[in-house]
Amino acid sequence: MLVGEGNSVDCNFIFCLHNHQPVGNFDHVFEWAYNDCYRKTLDLLYQYPEFKFAIHNTGPLLEWIERHDPTYCDILAQMVQRGQVEIIGGGFYEPIFSIISEDDIHGQLSLMQSFCKKRFGTEPEGFWTAERVWDPDIPQLVYDFKLQYTLLDDIHFRYAGIPESGLYGYYITERLLRPLRVFPIDKFLRYSIPFKLPHETIDYFKRQCDKYGNCAFVYGDDGEKFGVWPHTYQWVFEEKWLQNFIEAILKEDFITLVHPKDYIKKHPPIDRVYLTQGSYYEMSEWALPAESAAELVRIHNEIKSAGREAEFYPFLKGGVWNNFLNKYHESNAINKRTLYLSREITSLEMKTGKDLSQAKIELYKAQCNCAYWHGLFGGIYLTHLRGALYEHILESEELVCKAKKLHTPEIVTGDFRNEGKDQIFIRNKSCSIVVNPAFGTSISEFSNRIKKVNAFDVIARRKEAYHHLLAELNEDELNNDTVKSIHDMVTVKEKGLKRYLVYDSSRRYSCKELLFTTMPSAEELMFNTIHYTDCSQYPYTYAIHNNSIISDSSGNPLPAITKIIHVHDTDPAISVHYTIRGFNGIVGIESNVNMRAPHAKECHYIVDGLAQEESYLDSMGQMNNITRYAITDDIRNVIFSVQASRTATLLRYPIYTVSQSDSGFEKNFQGSCVMLCFEVADTLELDLILSLE
Repeated sequence: MLVGEGNSVDCNFIFCLHNHQPVGNFDHVFEWAYNDCYRKTLDLLYQYPEFKFAIHNTGPLLEWIERHDPTYCDILAQMVQRGQVEIIGGGFYEPIFSIISEDDIHGQLSLMQSFCKKRFGTEPEGFWTAERVWDPDIPQLVYDFKLQYTLLDDIHFRYAGIPESGLYGYYITERLLRPLRVFPIDKFLRYSIPFKLPHETIDYFKRQCDKYGNCAFVYGDDGEKFGVWPHTYQWVFEEKWLQNFIEAILKEDFITLVHPKDYIKKHPPIDRVYLTQGSYYEMSEWALPAESAAELVRIHNEIKSAGREAEFYPFLKGGVWNNFLNKYHESNAINKRTLYLSREITSLEMKTGKDLSQAKIELYKAQCNCAYWHGLFGGIYLTHLRGALYEHILESEELVCKAKKLHTPEIVTGDFRNEGKDQIFIRNKSCSIVVNPAFGTSISEFSNRIKKVNAFDVIARRKEAYHHLLAELNEDELNNDTVKSIHDMVTVKEKGLKRYLVYDSSRRYSCKELLFTTMPSAEELMFNTIHYTDCSQYPYTYAIHNNSIISDSSGNPLPAITKIIHVHDTDPAISVHYTIRGFNGIVGIESNVNMRAPHAKECHYIVDGLAQEESYLDSMGQMNNITRYAITDDIRNVIFSVQASRTATLLRYPIYTVSQSDSGFEKNFQGSCVMLCFEVADTLELDLILSLE
């Protein structure tokens, strides 16, 4: 007997929405997503009280909604009260649990529990695991909050050896007797909703119930599929996909809509399970280095072409999310800054008894996961998202420095980034600086805590696995308006992007020395068509004396370079003294500066003799006999400047990366590379003053 023909097969449907906007996203993006997606979806669901669903809204989104339209939360509270909605919790600012401290996990969860209790009248019993990044320690980490369950992708369970027939319910796992229930999210539903017609989902329910008997189907995925993803607004709302889907589900008597917490109360777990660290399959591709990721994609495509994907799928796995900290050293640097700050806050509270709760809130905001990684969305390549993380780190750090009554420079040495090499972390009254002896004593962070800006927040140009798709793409044969998953799209936002597939051979640190035989051009540097020696690829020996770092290039196949970095007591300024001996040629002192806007009147170069129309940050060129340059960002009210003790040739060019996003391949401005070039005949004595005011 088939499902729907009077038999007693139990078909439960758990429908969960996950709505999120990252910390630091543009206000107009919040507004657009809210109006065209989150509010529109909620208003439609409100019209069908019998359509039960669960929802998770992240903290950054909830805070924006509360400021701009609190009626959303009022309506959601009503829907909770009438039994239509179950609220799902989680880390308030959507952190990845595996890369933050236990104290911070508890702080993030507590914020969400308190918000939901106050605003919706209920404390969540389940939590959303950000990006479904599972770690085996999670049951123990969340135990004190009496959270009963989370939702993970079905691939987690496939990797544990569970067959398809065992994916329609929930399991119980534990860590040291701390239990947690885990629901598998159905992959078919992730790809069919809202991209297939409603009857195709219903037919799937019938097929699986006919095959396996009683089933609980779990859909849990991004709410942005309902209006934000490309082409979905017209499909979901104007062509009434969502309304048709709701009504089609409600017409089927054999389907029971149920909340996760209620399903747990009425049904026992299928079994116990132990899951390995991981996330959804696509994430495991993205987390791999570019070459390995491309190879995994090739193998996966071969398996699909052979019609054997179902057979191999449980055994096909790439990297884990934490690999992004290796793939992008810039991500690791931000993460380790938050961990250092977290320990400092905890230690300071214990020693002084001071309340640093506001410093913790700022720290939690800096743990929002979106700018730590990259997959289908811009992620770490989006400078406004990375900049927001630094903004909140620096806001938190300034509160810590005030609590410590920091008046004189503080210099700490250690391997804070867990790279096997020391870094030097310096703070004075107004700025924070990170110096890297292992990379030619270059500077990776120059932050003004008062302005909450890290001027050296520049990401390197690196190869991504998907770049070969762009290299092979015929830009004249692009794009149709078919509604499909963004996982299937290959398109570009502008033509000519192939030219910018240029890769850096070293980190985009600043105050690093480049050695040339002849004067380079800005174009040669931008497109990496000239040979040079990059001194940041060699470790310098160093010593610290008073507020100065004294380093040299001894032991390396380099000229004799002595470099003294001195930090001012109070001002956001760095003095650098160079002595270079035994070299004939051109020495370039490179700085990579992120003032964000490539072609805006608010962000521009200030150099004597540079015309206004040539001062935009997307300009490229050369100027002679220069002793000072500045880059201003009037949006954030900050100016970075370099003053030299002797004249130089100034070379400048924009730094662009090419990355994929939900709407196609795009070029992203990462900052400005500015190089002061000096002709050297055996010896050079040079003083530079860098300021960020």
